[in-house]
Amino acid sequence: MKYILYLGIIVYLYVSTSVAAVIGIKQVGSFSSLIIVGVFLTTFLIDIRYKLMFKFKQEFYIVLLALLLIAIKILLGQFDQINGVIFFFIVPMMLSITIGQQNEITKKVVRNIILFFLFSEFSLALFENLNSINIFPSAESNKYVTITKWNFRSTGFLGHPLNNALCVSIIMGFIAISNLKAKYKIFFLTLGYIALLCFNARSAILIWSGLVVIYIVRVLKDKNTGKIASLLLILFLCLGSSVVYHLATDYGIGGRLVKSEIVDGSAQTRLDVFKAFSYLDTADFLIGNSANYLPITKKLGAGGIENSYVVLIVNYGLMMFFVILLLYYLLISKLLRQHNLFNKFIIFVSFILVGSTNNSLAGAIPWAVFIICLYSFQAADKIEVKKEN
Repeated sequence: MKYILYLGIIVYLYVSTSVAAVIGIKQVGSFSSLIIVGVFLTTFLIDIRYKLMFKFKQEFYIVLLALLLIAIKILLGQFDQINGVIFFFIVPMMLSITIGQQNEITKKVVRNIILFFLFSEFSLALFENLNSINIFPSAESNKYVTITKWNFRSTGFLGHPLNNALCVSIIMGFIAISNLKAKYKIFFLTLGYIALLCFNARSAILIWSGLVVIYIVRVLKDKNTGKIASLLLILFLCLGSSVVYHLATDYGIGGRLVKSEIVDGSAQTRLDVFKAFSYLDTADFLIGNSANYLPITKKLGAGGIENSYVVLIVNYGLMMFFVILLLYYLLISKLLRQHNLFNKFIIFVSFILVGSTNNSLAGAIPWAVFIICLYSFQAADKIEVKKEN
């Protein structure tokens, strides 16, 4: 069963909408989630006493919420929106329950899959950027291919550059707080940061620049950090800053960070996003209707509704929005309860804060990546601690 789970995670991560379009898969959601759903159902049916429902109460609350939303969509005749509810709410919760039931060895293998995914994301993003071509273009990829090199944005395996950037950011956050050896941390975090530059995600780049400084300062203040290690860290920070600047100015990698205006069209779109509510009637504002997404996008004159929380209100209504916030708060609190305050800060910033700068939190993949990382890195850390003892 564990090998089927590995396959399911690999398919889920790599077979996105943009990848499916290139390789000829039409029902991408069903295809990428099928194995995970199958493993979950097998796990649930074996659990005769339904102990899973007590161990994973928060996940099942979200599943119940999804069932309620599906019922509402049916009553309102919004049948084409049911799949969105299933893939956003139910599938990630199935993934959480399934991985949460695995032993630590299995979870460590899952962590290695995540690390390989980060490496492959970096490799593809860099290749795309150096060659100014999108291998798996998203539906909006024509906006990222311009005659100006510095404005190019890689689309990786996950389509939209910002979706890629958020998932890479999440993985980087868990790497930063993990028990990986320092050399491996530096290696993977460097790959992740370069990937962010290739995706040209300014907010993620700026946030991670701040996190790197905070992280290094914390290490320098640690009494266990030797003078040579401190010197090397300071040298790495100075050298890294210089390299990033030259990549942006000389090669155009992450060029939007230095060559675009502070408040350009993209930033202005995020400031104007709350105008979306003025295009909703009272019923849709309170109950939600995701069919409004594209019309509102056109009225805003943007490529999308660039705010995760506004998207959730448009899709599910203001009333359900607060229920969603509460249930996901309870879920995140449960999943992070074993982490200290600093670790929670790193995860919050790399996931919630980065995701709050665009609409990626309203998609399923970032939540799935968060859940996979949380279980797999935590388990791997436990194994490393046991070995040291």
